[in-house]
Amino acid sequence: MGLRERFLENPFYVLGVTQAATRLEIERAGQRLLAELTIGREAALHYETPLGRAPRSPDLVRRALAELRDPARRLLHEAWAQVRAPSS
Repeated sequence: MGLRERFLENPFYVLGVTQAATRLEIERAGQRLLAELTIGREAALHYETPLGRAPRSPDLVRRALAELRDPARRLLHEAWAQVRAPSS
């Protein structure tokens, strides 16, 4: 995964939660987003990253949930979420 993807596909950004979110909060956010994407809610279609706005899909939400369910992967993503994005 390249540097750009580390920022654009960070599960915390995809799910719209902070690194302090509990497992329950992460699961709720993911399930809410999946439901909103299913009905086509405009606000769920994109998310903000340090590199700008990115499109959100159900597959991306599912992958984000899977990444944050793994404690070692979560630590990695927490670290990347704290890194300042390079200027584009």
